[in-house]
Amino acid sequence: MNRFAKVFSLVLTGAMVFSTPVMAKEVGAPVAVYLEESSDVGVPAITVAAIAEDKLVDEYMANAVTGIWAMDSVTPIAQGGDVILDGQKSNVTFPVLKPELSRVYSAKDFAASLGGTVLNVVKIETHVGFGVANVNFYVPGITGSENIHVYTYSESTNTWTELNITEKRADHVVVDMIGTGVLAFIVTP
Repeated sequence: MNRFAKVFSLVLTGAMVFSTPVMAKEVGAPVAVYLEESSDVGVPAITVAAIAEDKLVDEYMANAVTGIWAMDSVTPIAQGGDVILDGQKSNVTFPVLKPELSRVYSAKDFAASLGGTVLNVVKIETHVGFGVANVNFYVPGITGSENIHVYTYSESTNTWTELNITEKRADHVVVDMIGTGVLAFIVTP
């Protein structure tokens, strides 16, 4: 092997070693967190926390999901606290997270089967125990007159089940939840 071939081989080997690809959490789902002009880059812990949730800094700060890969149009969903747990007022806030990409595709297929459109798909997690949680979701842009339904995804049966909406008004949908998990906000004709 000549000297040029040895050097070239070493360069290629080094390039392969030091250019390890970064895999997304789910095949086909690019994960990119970037800072908006309004981001507070003076607090690195906030940026790190946003990245850990695959969110933009503004999404993290507002406890919201404002965009999802694989959805062209997304209505923001946020939760600001004061969840009513088993009929009792609380100061609990349910974290609003981005769901797995497979759940987004499933929600889109389910909405299409209803003749509807997905507004957003979010994942709700909490460590607080409850029987029924009455949760006020902030959904900016709705008037309250839309035919909105909220469905929860069952991992065990791979089905979507409709949740009880106790109130719809401008910018708000109030839902009775009987557990945490993935929620799809769907509008039908």
